[in-house]
Amino acid sequence: MSEQLKKEFTNRIIELQARVSSIHGDFAQGRDADWAEQARERENDEVLNALESEAKVEIQMLSNAITRIDNGSYGICDTCGEDIAVARLKVQPAALKCIQCAD
Repeated sequence: MSEQLKKEFTNRIIELQARVSSIHGDFAQGRDADWAEQARERENDEVLNALESEAKVEIQMLSNAITRIDNGSYGICDTCGEDIAVARLKVQPAALKCIQCAD
């Protein structure tokens, strides 16, 4: 089970890294000479920045989850030490706390 999770997390990290690379490619493209188009490009940059930030946060969370799998602490609440429900981990694979401690 833990090897399967590590594989899933690693695959997701690879997807996210590809997304970040694609975003960097979009930023590397030059600006249009038209002022109206430049305004649209700036708005697009804001969206791309947000997507990049979200991807980087998820990469870090999944990397941390892999570390917890390796050291045997994955699925154990950081606060109370109880097991985190499987249903919660399915929704939030990088969860650090059980549902009771997360509130």
